[in-house]
Amino acid sequence: MLGWIEVADAFTAWQWVAFAFWAITELLVVIFVWRVVASGGAPASTLLWIVVILVLPYGTGLLLYYLFPRRLQRKRLIRLRTSQQRWRESVRSRESDGQVVVPGEVHGRGPMCRLLAGIAPEGLTRGNRVRWLASGADFFQNAALAIEGSRSFVHLEIYIFRPDATGLRLLELLVAARKRGVQVRLLYDSFGSFGLKARHLAALRAAGGKAEPFMPLLWKRRPFTVNLRSHRKILVVDGEVAFTGGRNVGDEYANDRFGKKRKWLDAMVRVEGPAVAAMHEMFAENWFYATDEELIDAQWYPQQPLLGHDIVGIVGSGPDRDSQPLWLAAFQAIASAETSIDVSSPYLVPPPSLLLALVVAASRGVRVRVFTNGRRSEAAVVYHAQRSYYDELVESGIEVYETEADYNHAKALVVDAKNVMIGSANFDLRSAHLNFEIAVVLPESPDFARAVTATLAERASGCRRVAAPMPLRPVWRLIDGFCRLLSPLL
Repeated sequence: MLGWIEVADAFTAWQWVAFAFWAITELLVVIFVWRVVASGGAPASTLLWIVVILVLPYGTGLLLYYLFPRRLQRKRLIRLRTSQQRWRESVRSRESDGQVVVPGEVHGRGPMCRLLAGIAPEGLTRGNRVRWLASGADFFQNAALAIEGSRSFVHLEIYIFRPDATGLRLLELLVAARKRGVQVRLLYDSFGSFGLKARHLAALRAAGGKAEPFMPLLWKRRPFTVNLRSHRKILVVDGEVAFTGGRNVGDEYANDRFGKKRKWLDAMVRVEGPAVAAMHEMFAENWFYATDEELIDAQWYPQQPLLGHDIVGIVGSGPDRDSQPLWLAAFQAIASAETSIDVSSPYLVPPPSLLLALVVAASRGVRVRVFTNGRRSEAAVVYHAQRSYYDELVESGIEVYETEADYNHAKALVVDAKNVMIGSANFDLRSAHLNFEIAVVLPESPDFARAVTATLAERASGCRRVAAPMPLRPVWRLIDGFCRLLSPLL
């Protein structure tokens, strides 16, 4: 007993502080590891979080876990989504007869159409007109004309909004629209658009327009919402025309240039017809999360005439949903492929189910081509993670094409030269589990599919085909494997 007293007397004040810090940290480690295990989740990410918490010193792992509180924020998002159920149903009840494709009408139209009728029936409509916008000029000129001709409202949701020449020009268009009496709402991701400051938005707000960040650092009075992001790109004008795809707002997206010599490869779609209402509903969901404003009046969802022959399904994904229609549709498209699959994605760290579906498709004779970025990718860690998949993909018969000088940012899936999915989602784990995403699905649309595959084929001329096994030194294989271990957090 006296020995312990002597030891205690010998401790200085700083030593007591250090001891207390160590004891509290160890207790928190035990508590947080228990929370990670008890909360369930994917085994890979659960195990990775346990290792991070246990291995990193001085509570660094605990800090990282607190900075990325996916489950805490997800519960809040699900609660908010549930509160929207009332007004979502009121919006859908106003849809006119003859626009929504009812379940009994999809028999004989193919498995994709039947799946969409089952998982997202309110977003499956006939009579749409969809245009493929492959270049930056195509999209930004179309967007500018739509905004300049707007009469009622302009709603834009974007991940990256750069205050460069392209961004400032778009802000001028939005200010001019607001001065004509048009309602303007801009929803930008607080992380992706970190360079967009209050001074850039001052003119729009002074004119009466609304510009709000999505999930800023202090969201709903709770800090550190850095992990869940809105990756959607949606522009809706007057409820009559809508755009989505891979392009953000910035000079590289408008000019198709990356640096001085490299090309920026991307794509968007323009949608007219009844499908616009479902796209607008996606915007309204995230606008409500950011502002608590419910866009439920009939003026936001005007009934549209049947303008074309395209059946369109609008599907989304996000941490606010238990079911993920976007990824169910992607899996269905790949799993039901008979002749060909073309995938374009800037990152290739696929969820296990989609990876298996691609390998199985190639193994049964389907031609599978994947277009992605090479070693000059802007995200080196993600590139090394995706490279760890190459041997498995190529040995199963999948053709993998990497850009050499250019940068491929297009997100597209074309199956059997007739089923097409275009949207904001990458083929990676972050898009699958953490981001809010949107996609336009065109089942049984061979004309549109031909336009997309023609663009992919043209861009493939600047790519190199990956061979297997890759001639890599052991140290590079170690780096690739280590980055793959980190993939649940990328």
